Amino acid sequence: PPSAANVICRIENPVDHECPNQGGLLRPLRESSDLFRVSLTDAAFAVADLKPGESVLDIGCGGGATTLRAATLVGETGRAVGVDISRSLLDLARARAAGRGNVAFHDADAGAASIPGAPFDAALSRFGVMFFDDPAAAFANIRRALAPGGRLVFACWRPFAENLWSAEPLAALSPLLTAPLAPPDPDAPGPFALADAGKINRILDQAGWHDLSIMPWDGKVAVGRDAHEAAAFLIKIGPCARAINEQNLDADRAKQLLVDFLRPHERPNGVTRPAACWIVRAYA
Repeated sequence: PPSAANVICRIENPVDHECPNQGGLLRPLRESSDLFRVSLTDAAFAVADLKPGESVLDIGCGGGATTLRAATLVGETGRAVGVDISRSLLDLARARAAGRGNVAFHDADAGAASIPGAPFDAALSRFGVMFFDDPAAAFANIRRALAPGGRLVFACWRPFAENLWSAEPLAALSPLLTAPLAPPDPDAPGPFALADAGKINRILDQAGWHDLSIMPWDGKVAVGRDAHEAAAFLIKIGPCARAINEQNLDADRAKQLLVDFLRPHERPNGVTRPAACWIVRAYA
């Protein structure tokens, strides 16, 4: 199976698996991604309930937005550590954190490596835990990085069909598709690998977590400030990007179809579409 590193790099930047900042692509894509996730992030942080003085691990921290938010919540007496396997994203995170004394970032795979700064009071992740080759082993490794009784909170996608922000744009590309896009292997690493609540329960139980809560979150996510920005974002991530890459579709034509589909959904606060996630909490 593909490694977690390769899968995550394809999600963050399908242009190159090593995730270099190709012509300035990485920063705007990451900024669009942060905008996209903001309402869900609020809900996840409410569940995490971080306190001043706590130590927090941010798994799959990417460009550092969630790590910096955690650092603000725990204050100068606490600390926040972000880990990711993309060096380019970590460079962006470190630039964002310049001058912050309670933040650190490390190039580490939280699912396999010894995690610098352990033990932590809490671990959180915003869509960073669906890409492990061996999920049970990975979550066990994360559990070992927490102090006894420490809490894990993460957000992951529910099934693809429930996430209209992703399903509708793919349908809009149907005139270009040479064949229906094959559904991903539910047991393979990928954005929807933890869509089944029963699977989450089995994995975390096997990994030694307890007092598990799996809470549905339904809301709208901003996919862009306008139709053009949203289309540019959607052709770089998720199933639209996969369709373009696997079927060698004309990216410009695909983007125009998405712009045409998304334009009626433009509002003063941007283009927002329905999303469906799980917010999961468990204790070490």
